Amino acid sequence: MTMRREWLRILIVEDRPSQWETNVNDLAEEGYQVVGARTAAEASEYAKCESFAVAVVNVQAPDVAGVSLLSLLKSKNAEIQLVLSLAFASLDSAKDVIGESAVSYIKREGSPSELLGIIRRTFRDQLTEHTKDLEIALAERDERFRQLVDHIKEVFWVFAPDQSEVWYVSPQYESVWGRSCASLIEDSRSLWNAIHPHDQPRFLTHQIEPDGTGVQGECRIVRPDNTMRWVRIQTVPIRKSNGDLLSLAGVAEDITERKRVEEALTKTERQFRQSSRMEAIGTLAGGIAHDFNNILTAILGYTELALATVPKESRTQRNLQEVLTAGHRAKHLVLQILTFSRQAGQGKKPTPLNMVIREALKLLRSTIPTTIEIRQSLKTEATILADPTQMHQIIINLCTNAEYAMREPGGILKVALDDVEVTEELTGAISGLHIGTHVRLTVEDTGSGMTPEVLERLFDPFFTTKPIGEGSGMGMAVVHGIITGHRGAIVVDSVVNKGTKIDVYLPTVPTQVIEPIHDPKAIQNRKESILFVDDEETIVRLGRELLTQLGYTVEVHTSSIEALRTFSEDPHRFDLVITDQAMPGLTGEALSRELLRIRPDLPIILCTGFSHVISAERAKALGIQGYLMKPLAIRDLVPIIRHVLDKTPSSLAES
Repeated sequence: MTMRREWLRILIVEDRPSQWETNVNDLAEEGYQVVGARTAAEASEYAKCESFAVAVVNVQAPDVAGVSLLSLLKSKNAEIQLVLSLAFASLDSAKDVIGESAVSYIKREGSPSELLGIIRRTFRDQLTEHTKDLEIALAERDERFRQLVDHIKEVFWVFAPDQSEVWYVSPQYESVWGRSCASLIEDSRSLWNAIHPHDQPRFLTHQIEPDGTGVQGECRIVRPDNTMRWVRIQTVPIRKSNGDLLSLAGVAEDITERKRVEEALTKTERQFRQSSRMEAIGTLAGGIAHDFNNILTAILGYTELALATVPKESRTQRNLQEVLTAGHRAKHLVLQILTFSRQAGQGKKPTPLNMVIREALKLLRSTIPTTIEIRQSLKTEATILADPTQMHQIIINLCTNAEYAMREPGGILKVALDDVEVTEELTGAISGLHIGTHVRLTVEDTGSGMTPEVLERLFDPFFTTKPIGEGSGMGMAVVHGIITGHRGAIVVDSVVNKGTKIDVYLPTVPTQVIEPIHDPKAIQNRKESILFVDDEETIVRLGRELLTQLGYTVEVHTSSIEALRTFSEDPHRFDLVITDQAMPGLTGEALSRELLRIRPDLPIILCTGFSHVISAERAKALGIQGYLMKPLAIRDLVPIIRHVLDKTPSSLAES
């Protein structure tokens, strides 16, 4: 294709001096750049140095030099237009050089105006051809550009410098913004107006200024259906060589999926930190509870012994009764701590959760202000393996917290229960869940909601936002412990001034489980022999007094190793062994193994205040017939002893 600098350049070769001067002057007046030569040899020197768009070679007798000139001109510009004298038309050598090139012939005696007309027509044809080539090239380049931007996943646009016009927007705009490209062309500001109001300031206040460099950042796009997409926007000012703004280009990448993954990871990390913290606090709480239980065993036991020896209705009896009442309150508090740490030995049985919810809501209705509307939607009668008392406690705690959040303004308390099939995908999103059929208990309120800081500490023991005297801070910690102890999970979503929604997931049981039978027989004086083992001197003395008072023959040991040695000497001397779990030397579990190895039919009751390694289920698997949680009290100890000694049908006697 002819270079632009060649478009108006003409080489004239004319061997007639007068005609040479006329032609050069006439063409120069027309605005052409003219180089004149009187011979082909002279013209060849010019052709070696520069290119021409048109060459006029009007010589009387073309020779070898003339043909060589044509060859040289074509080598410099293959698209050169040739205007030759008719003498060239008869030269075979010239024909070979000219080939299929564009050529016009003139008569040697032709007038200057005739030559000028030929030149004009030649340039017009050349310009037309060049324009067509440019149009084709531009169309091809435009098509390549469109294919590029139409097939990339990012949204791309080009605006006028003042952003009043949209010069181009890629089709991806419609899938990300949820609006048609035509609507953007009609209103260029709609691109920015779709940004979430909270994100707009950092974009709208940093729009392109005369010396600006563009803006970039992440924001949310609000689509017409109110769904949102996350995008990362970057704008770039396109400038002329003198620095003036030519256009504003922008690109937006849809990062919604990346944001979802980041949010899921953040939530998982938060749940993991919470789980780790709860586990650490639970271990600490369990250890404290173990010591408390030993102390309470002594307090409750000796108080019961004292009550049996003082006159009824006496001041001493009343005082001791107050001690006993306070001791049982302390026992209940320790039980809450153990529940939080998931070590409370509670009995579980098939429980229809919908029935527990109905009972709890009946109780709550009389205590919740009438300004709060209770809506219940119980869509399932599925059964779970649970402690009904603990399930009742969960519902009461969650609903009273919701009531507190709506106490002044009133609101709506929603309690729902439905079936949920937990998939592998859901277990990845919610920590602690297991694949299978679950029920989902939802408690939702329209109250004050919680800040992220409060939400982060929601399950911490003794953490409360209530005034002093209105909350112990144990409610949600206990709820978390109960749910985790039932192989469930809890999810909390809360927005300040909008409310809180809590989902509790609990696994269902497909078949009925036979509930252990507890024989309610009264105390019977028997003469059985009992071996009582505990490493605490106080507990050992108490055990001897309690069991002796009940009519049993008792031998006590503070060393599990000594107890094993005594038993080994005469294995059939004892009818029952009562042993603590946490002891130096041999734990209660290890001692039980050794005793059962010696005498497989030996009745054993295992006592524990706290243990990470033993539970009622594990004790049963070892062949232990009784499992008793400290603190020990006569009303707990008597029935379980009779269960074990009388071989009452029971999967495992518990208390």
